[in-house]
Amino acid sequence: MSATPGPIGAPDAPPDDDDRVRPPGQVARVVMQVLWPAFLMAIVAEGIFFSMIDPHELRIVAEQLQDSRGAAYTIGFFVFWALFACSSGITYLLSHGLAESSRGGR
Repeated sequence: MSATPGPIGAPDAPPDDDDRVRPPGQVARVVMQVLWPAFLMAIVAEGIFFSMIDPHELRIVAEQLQDSRGAAYTIGFFVFWALFACSSGITYLLSHGLAESSRGGR
């Protein structure tokens, strides 16, 4: 005996695509598609930036970081990483769209 489909909104109706929760593996994949390229570009940007500018020449390093080069390199890296992560995230959203990224589709 075959079951007949119920009315729209019936409890036995399959969930709508927008109501599905993205599986944890899919979230990790999206995060890595955004953060990994940003990480690599932050390495390059920090290398270029600090090869041309000595951290002691920056006023903020002298005032806020007590002339610590290591702290300047670390903070600089995380600033570059955040900027590139924003760029990668915007690129991801523009290429995949908000509706597709919330559904988990391609």
